[in-house]
Amino acid sequence: MRYSNPKIFIPKAKNKKGVLKPTIAAGKYWYVKYSYRNPETGLMEMFRIKEGINRIETIKERTRAIKNLRTAVQNLLERGYSPFEYFPENVFIRYLETSNLYHKNINDITKRHIILFLNNLGKDKNKPVNPATRNTYRKIISSLFNQLVADDIINKNFVESIPKLVSKPKKNIPFRKKEMKTIKEYLLEHDPYLYLFIKFVMYGFLRPVEVCRIKIKDINIDRNTISVQSKTEDATANTVFLTKQLKDTITEMEIQKFNSEFHLFSSKLKPSIWVADDTVKRTYFGRRFAKVKKALSFDENYGIYSFRHTAAIDIFTTYKQQGLTDLEAKHKMLPITRHKSIDSLNKYLRDIGASLPKDYSDDYSLDF
Repeated sequence: MRYSNPKIFIPKAKNKKGVLKPTIAAGKYWYVKYSYRNPETGLMEMFRIKEGINRIETIKERTRAIKNLRTAVQNLLERGYSPFEYFPENVFIRYLETSNLYHKNINDITKRHIILFLNNLGKDKNKPVNPATRNTYRKIISSLFNQLVADDIINKNFVESIPKLVSKPKKNIPFRKKEMKTIKEYLLEHDPYLYLFIKFVMYGFLRPVEVCRIKIKDINIDRNTISVQSKTEDATANTVFLTKQLKDTITEMEIQKFNSEFHLFSSKLKPSIWVADDTVKRTYFGRRFAKVKKALSFDENYGIYSFRHTAAIDIFTTYKQQGLTDLEAKHKMLPITRHKSIDSLNKYLRDIGASLPKDYSDDYSLDF
């Protein structure tokens, strides 16, 4: 048995009649617990997951939330999740063991060994990792070797001389207005939940992963704002304006019926506690949209990001039609798209084909 089924732990305290009842008193923590067999020791180790449960202020809501949390943890385990496998350090240790390097002197580990490890990441499962993931592993191993240098165990950190891979994410193509109409009609009929998700990408200028991070408590209807957790270097403001379109969408979702600690979007097709990392959440909605693309014959150049790009082109075009200069339009867009500077916004608009020169056909003197 690799793991035990997750169980709910609810602390109890005696009421005035001396009967034990669930309590939400300070210091009394609710959690879901399960055990998983450590592949190195062969022993079962216990894990406790709270995921914000203890910030819920009523016993009724906390009970509902912790049941959802248990179900989510159970689903993760059944899908093959291991709390040990996904730590980069453990992946590196397994490489050392399979390469007969684990019991060697640290000075016997060469730069070539590290390069082979990085180059073969994921290949044992026929799923080579992307450049960003490879760079993360390189960074972690380099930190380890820096510590070994500081402790006078080795003389040099040769991992620093291993070049990083350039990560060039594929750019999604914006949609045409006619295509947007077709997609909307399809979503309303076949996947209205994905339609709601995409509206946040469009009208909030949010990245899909940022939408996945939104909790109900992040939405302030009175101030017309959404607090956003962003990890992108080019993003600045962590507060997004709640447009009329988004406000109407939130009203439609009836979020007042759910606990403020719930994620706005989840795999349950409603606000709920969602225990999964960002990649899993983003992929969940990406796969839903992949079905839409297949049904409507869109190729791999289109994705959920395409809606954000389409919205940016639409806003920029509208500002230009209102008589604003390029620079004025971009200054007005800066707090909307949350780019750090005009330069980064310029690059973004060029990449998606929004910032193009006026027709210069008549400026040629050549007749070829």
